[in-house]
Amino acid sequence: MSIVRQRSGFTLIELMLSMAMMLMVGGAVYQLLVTTQRLARTQAEQLSLQSSVRNGALVIANELRELSTAEGEGRDQNDILSIAASGMVYRAMRGTGVVCQPPTATQIRIGRNGFSGYRDPQPGRDSAYVFLGGSAETYEDDAWLPVAITSVSSVTPCPGSGGPGFTLTIPANSLLVGIPAGTPVRVYEIMEVKLYRSEERSWLGARSVSSGEAIQPVLGPLTDGDGLRLEYFAAAGVPTNDVTAIKSIGVTIRGITENRLSSGGLQGRHAEEELTTQVALRNAFH
Repeated sequence: MSIVRQRSGFTLIELMLSMAMMLMVGGAVYQLLVTTQRLARTQAEQLSLQSSVRNGALVIANELRELSTAEGEGRDQNDILSIAASGMVYRAMRGTGVVCQPPTATQIRIGRNGFSGYRDPQPGRDSAYVFLGGSAETYEDDAWLPVAITSVSSVTPCPGSGGPGFTLTIPANSLLVGIPAGTPVRVYEIMEVKLYRSEERSWLGARSVSSGEAIQPVLGPLTDGDGLRLEYFAAAGVPTNDVTAIKSIGVTIRGITENRLSSGGLQGRHAEEELTTQVALRNAFH
């Protein structure tokens, strides 16, 4: 008696069908992964663009709101030095404090505990504005005396219990003699911000004019030609080109993605983002 053994397996047609189905499923999964990656890259580009534009508006606003102008006064009494539609030169405030003892003609001592700023004063780079108070009945005869800082020392403290201090050495100026303790002092450097091109892109650039720095990118890329637009307004809200009359500045930043988008309605093109704000200067309501 013979025994018949049956073998189980796949036919050629079954193998071909299964392979075709695997290829179809693999292709669909691959296409899904590619689409997801493109979408993720597009979202990352757009988020980076939005963040860059917002940060740029904050940086500009923080710099400009500390500025002050005095209509009809000379260059020494105005923080805005020159203006253009795509940039400006100004005195950027780097710290504020008060005199902790009456200054001499060549030295000003500021209390460290009452000093607030981005950093300590730097000789050669920074200068100081010392307040010269006028009549108690009006602020119109008040003034700020600009003096260069030639050296800075933290060795000598303020008198009594005044604590540590900065001693600023300056060129001799007799107007400082007789100024009382408690007089406000502002430390500043001259800065420039503007739209500029580098590596075939437009950027928001900044440089310290005081120290002779080369311009450096702060953020970008921005759109060519109109990536940074500045508008200058007098107290009545009308446009002005008089740097002494400016009371607020309109700032528009228009950013662009570094790469072309790979998905969405702007596929194959750069996305753009615009943000506009208006900054009132420190003495805008005087």
